[in-house]
Amino acid sequence: MSEDNFQWLIVIACLLIFIGFVCSRALASIGMITLLASSILYDGTEVTFKKYFKRKELIILSVFFWMVFLSGLYSADKASWLNWVRIKLPYIALPLAFASLPKLHERKFIALLYGFIFTFFISVLIVLGNYFLNYSTITESFLRGNTIPMPFSHIRYTLMIVFAFFCCWFLLEEKKNLFSENEKWLQLFLLICFVLALHILSVRSSLLALYLGILFLLIRLIVVQKKYVASLISLMILILAPYFAYKFIPSLQNKIAYMSYDFNTFRKGEVKNLSDGMRIISMKAGIEIAKQNLWIGVGAGDLKTEMDKFYIGQYPQLAEADHKLPHNQLIWVLATTGIIGLVLFLFAFSFPLFVSGNYKNWLLVVLHLILFSSFFTEATLEEQIGTGFYLTFLLVLMNQFQHE
Repeated sequence: MSEDNFQWLIVIACLLIFIGFVCSRALASIGMITLLASSILYDGTEVTFKKYFKRKELIILSVFFWMVFLSGLYSADKASWLNWVRIKLPYIALPLAFASLPKLHERKFIALLYGFIFTFFISVLIVLGNYFLNYSTITESFLRGNTIPMPFSHIRYTLMIVFAFFCCWFLLEEKKNLFSENEKWLQLFLLICFVLALHILSVRSSLLALYLGILFLLIRLIVVQKKYVASLISLMILILAPYFAYKFIPSLQNKIAYMSYDFNTFRKGEVKNLSDGMRIISMKAGIEIAKQNLWIGVGAGDLKTEMDKFYIGQYPQLAEADHKLPHNQLIWVLATTGIIGLVLFLFAFSFPLFVSGNYKNWLLVVLHLILFSSFFTEATLEEQIGTGFYLTFLLVLMNQFQHE
């Protein structure tokens, strides 16, 4: 297989992963397996492993796997532990797949970004189409803590829409096109569509990630590029945008109204049927469980068992379906692998940013900012799609930028 065909195969495998994010977990798995298999077939097993062990940023990513794997030594529930080990396998497999991958030719890299952007643009059209067909019912349901129906996890789905927005920004800023300079108008159109969609979908974690990412780029505009006038105008728009979004988007209005109701009800000591209240309780439970073994945690396999014990003891009025696992990535890690695990987790998450000067590439920084901001309200990486999104783009961007 020629290098050109090999690179196109990588792009196609990534496209399968992207499509899998919105319609099929199995397809996402097939894409990941294709990446690994094609890399090994292209370079050979021995060469692939040699290249893997020469790149410390790839080896460090395996920490995410080994933390959970080693927690099996003190997890009583081995079946549950094996499930979490399975979810962490991509931290071994995908870095191995990218160990041999040369820098993608610019045309193929742009095609990969477009593949991600259009996958989510089409999915957003379908999601919003369904919303507007059932506008009154779904909008009213926001007052009960519901959301617009979305593929799989609404938080992870909208976080990926946020990243699609920044991919459009990247293509515009870098003037990267597949066919013509006129593509800038298409990129601008897609960027605006994603912003409007995110406000209509009204997922708070994603709106926070969106505005944090934009704020980061504005700071970069001031500090690095010295564009003070453009930065001031952009900052004013950034401040006014949430106000106008609230004034004119009913779904966002109802989301904020429910937040107020949820908060006031929770303050009165009522917890049943509360969305935010249950998230807070799940975090409280995770911290209490972490205290049982502060240094190494209770083990990934026993998290559910210990959480159930907490709910039964402290909140017996809650049904088993409401026994949520911690809605916080950092508390989840602390509860399962303790302080040692949390330190290793933060190190492994941060390390790729600082190796080879990756922090100079703003799209990679924004990827980390999007994910880290979500850690405080969601265990983003404790699921196949969250892990797949993080690893695929981390590895693609590191591989692309390390040669520049």
